[in-house]
Amino acid sequence: MRKTAFLLALLLACSLPAAAQTTEFGVLFGGSKRVTDSGDTAAAGTTFNDDGFSFSNNSFELYYALQVDPGTMFKIKAGRINGPVGLRSTEVIDGEEVDVRTDVEGEVQHIEGLIEYRFSEPFGSAGLFAGIGAYRHEAPGFETSTDYGFAVGVTADFPMTRRYGLILDGTYHFTKHDFSPSYLTISGGLRFAF
Repeated sequence: MRKTAFLLALLLACSLPAAAQTTEFGVLFGGSKRVTDSGDTAAAGTTFNDDGFSFSNNSFELYYALQVDPGTMFKIKAGRINGPVGLRSTEVIDGEEVDVRTDVEGEVQHIEGLIEYRFSEPFGSAGLFAGIGAYRHEAPGFETSTDYGFAVGVTADFPMTRRYGLILDGTYHFTKHDFSPSYLTISGGLRFAF
């Protein structure tokens, strides 16, 4: 048993340099903008929330990336977007039950699986990515709902050292939630390679 444990520890120690060149972790902070059809029916007396880009509609994301080919990464990205959320409710308007959109401040939590293609640049690297994810919309006083969606975006990596770098990220999230809202997030943060 001790020989097996020693052999496994030796194999793990020998494989660490290979993993150090192929995986990374990142933390991103930024702002967001919701894009939705403003022509949706509103509840009586309801005004639509401002959908403009703002850092007060903050976003926070974490990701883990694994290199699958030179210049190709597989990313697991998770985060949250605070800001206006359009939720479906039923109202009686002119004697008829009508589905209406009610805008409230809420949160969209998301997790995606992404494929990213990276290109060498004089400043470091740039990348294009796309993938599928799950989006959970929640707001106080309303039922939480989860649906799928898609994410596409661009990223830039400005290395400070081999292990650390500054990253910029722009992501467009297409969701299949009520009224098909989309979210644009623009963020920056740190990348840690190991």
